[in-house]
Amino acid sequence: MKQRDDLRIEPLSEENVAAAAALCAECFSSPWPESVYRRQIGAPRAVGLVCMNRDGQAAGFIFCDYVVDELTLNTVAVAPHYRRQGIAEALFRQAVSQAAGICTVCYLEVRESNTAARRLYEKLGFVQNGFRPRYYHDPEEGAVLMEKRL
Repeated sequence: MKQRDDLRIEPLSEENVAAAAALCAECFSSPWPESVYRRQIGAPRAVGLVCMNRDGQAAGFIFCDYVVDELTLNTVAVAPHYRRQGIAEALFRQAVSQAAGICTVCYLEVRESNTAARRLYEKLGFVQNGFRPRYYHDPEEGAVLMEKRL
């Protein structure tokens, strides 16, 4: 994301968790409920970042967590009118920088049909390392498993 005065990336907090959850509900057919994200605020192995606009709405959101040295990218969402502006990439890079020195690899799974996300992940250096058939529902489809060495 190029430097912009109208957007800012900030940690997931009580002040922005509702906006982040609303964005996920807008972007995903089976989003996690707000309560899941709310429980992760301040958790020691959670990395949640929200890209907020001046109106207090979430333009983008990322949620990762880690165990030992493995970072898992659980959720990335960007509002439709903010897509293709570098927001997801900026969120990912900041999340990885927060896990620097702890994590050596990042894992994710993505819908087989989500070619835009898969292209972004490949641009970020992820490679496919597996496939899970019928992993997603609404609609049912497979998950492409990807990893990136950090």
